[in-house]
Amino acid sequence: MKNFFCLLTLLVMAGITVVPGQLFAQAADTLAITASPAGNLNNVINGDTLGGGVRAHPNRVYVLSRGLVYQVTQPMKVNGSITIIANAGTSRPPVLAPAILADNSSIDHFFDLIGKGSKVSVSNAYIISFRADGAQLGWSDGMRVSADSIKLKLRGVIFDGFTDAGVVLNNNWIKQDIQDCTFRNLMHSSSWFGGQPLMSGDALAQDTCKIINNTFFCNNSYSWSVRGYCPYALFEHNTMVYGTVNPFLIRQAVNVHIKNNLFYAMHSMGGNPDHVINGWFLNYPDTASDGIIHVRAYDTVSYWYHLWGNVAINGSNSYENAAIGVTAAMVAPNKRVLDIENNAYFWPQKYFNFVKAYNDTVQSKDSVDVPVYGNANETKMYLKRTLYLPSWISKYTLWSIDSLMKPAGASAPVTGNLNLDPGFSATNVLNQMDTLDAYVAKIATGTMDRAWFYSPSNVLYPPVWPLPENLAYTSTALQSAGTDQFAVGDLNWFPTQKQQWINTAVGKNPSSSLPNEYALGQNYPNPFNPTTTIQYQIPASGLTTLKVYNLLGQEVATLVDGLVSVGSHQVTFDASRLTSGVYFYTLHSGNYVGTKKLTLLK
Repeated sequence: MKNFFCLLTLLVMAGITVVPGQLFAQAADTLAITASPAGNLNNVINGDTLGGGVRAHPNRVYVLSRGLVYQVTQPMKVNGSITIIANAGTSRPPVLAPAILADNSSIDHFFDLIGKGSKVSVSNAYIISFRADGAQLGWSDGMRVSADSIKLKLRGVIFDGFTDAGVVLNNNWIKQDIQDCTFRNLMHSSSWFGGQPLMSGDALAQDTCKIINNTFFCNNSYSWSVRGYCPYALFEHNTMVYGTVNPFLIRQAVNVHIKNNLFYAMHSMGGNPDHVINGWFLNYPDTASDGIIHVRAYDTVSYWYHLWGNVAINGSNSYENAAIGVTAAMVAPNKRVLDIENNAYFWPQKYFNFVKAYNDTVQSKDSVDVPVYGNANETKMYLKRTLYLPSWISKYTLWSIDSLMKPAGASAPVTGNLNLDPGFSATNVLNQMDTLDAYVAKIATGTMDRAWFYSPSNVLYPPVWPLPENLAYTSTALQSAGTDQFAVGDLNWFPTQKQQWINTAVGKNPSSSLPNEYALGQNYPNPFNPTTTIQYQIPASGLTTLKVYNLLGQEVATLVDGLVSVGSHQVTFDASRLTSGVYFYTLHSGNYVGTKKLTLLK
């Protein structure tokens, strides 16, 4: 206690205010919620508030019961931190379902997270967009993240049937940590872009984003979105099976790592000439192919640049935004990382047969604005509505990596990726290709009249348990093809490997290069004359100061003052103008305050 008050005195002398609540957290309490009557879950959570809607018990843990269905009558508007878990057991997780209201309407989303800086944790819940009468919600979301700097942690959550998105980000500096979750049947009956597992608004800056050991099964479109500055984005050990259009929105991502994932029959609506040439998939300017991986950099020299009328093609530079603290230095080309390693991708022969048969018989034509090399004007052509085959990585991406990114100093390892059949053994999984082909044909012919769902029994409500799909595969080559020597894809399909992975250093901290706590290192050398190095790490981007004080608490140097991105950092302190003696340096970031002593000897 004596040491604590010494530190507190030092901080006060240094002009830093210390709030006791920042040092001592409240103890958590637990509240079990019953499933009846209808609306009980949302009434309890929405009712646990103070004036102004702020949460009365931000440290409370809400416990839901396995095997029960919670009928939700109103969205849960959460202004602050919250934790929701299931009780112990292996039976079906608690189901959150839309109640049918008196006027036959239902909610269109379950959670609206509006507490700036709050911590939201949900584990082992089944959130479904189907009602008891089998009707699917229109343009529905599982979670809407609607305030800055929210820390969202999901474990073992199932999102089923959402027509807009499982999780949609509407604000800046969100920190996502999503592991061991399942996104299935996310699609819309009249829009083949409806149904996005993880989506973010255009050009929103994120704090960090970790998507690890999740399964994406039978979804329509964008499964992962990094549409603004994000200092660290990781998509690792995920299984993606059967998808209609692009799984990623990462074209201008600053620091993105996609490794050890499995892609099977993804982006099966490769597009017709109007889609691909005119950029319907936002993968402009690649007019030759449409890839699962599509990334671009600032370009004023390529063939594509001239083809599209000599208009500059933006890269991560477009994310510079002083209003939210994203500077030009943060999106500089030499800071960029594109790490695409040891993924597996495959389209079954049945899919290629379908595309060939369709292209051999299609007669419909579309009026397409086709670019003319070196000319700002386009020419209109009538082209057959044939289907393009998807590719693993687009030609323009490969050119951008070799000709723009690497010469500018970016790190862009694209290695170890395999085009290999995983060998799914479950018949009900393999037969889903027929359903997807039929759906693509309806899109291509303009006759789409319903969504496509995976459910062997055609029963979507109440959900069956365990989930009927089995995405374990038989390829021994892929079962050790990861950068970590484990199987590619979601390791939850290989329980023995999953446990081994957890026991490894990388499994215990899947983003080992990303700090998960604040730390201030001891300067070195110490004592020093006249320069020394100070290292520190922060787990969340934010306003950060690192200052040096003398024994009287007077500030003698400011080493850092501004927005600092998540990660490990170091600065050099030059004390040439100071006299010999003992000094203190203090790091202040978020609610963290750390202080250490250094000694200058001249």
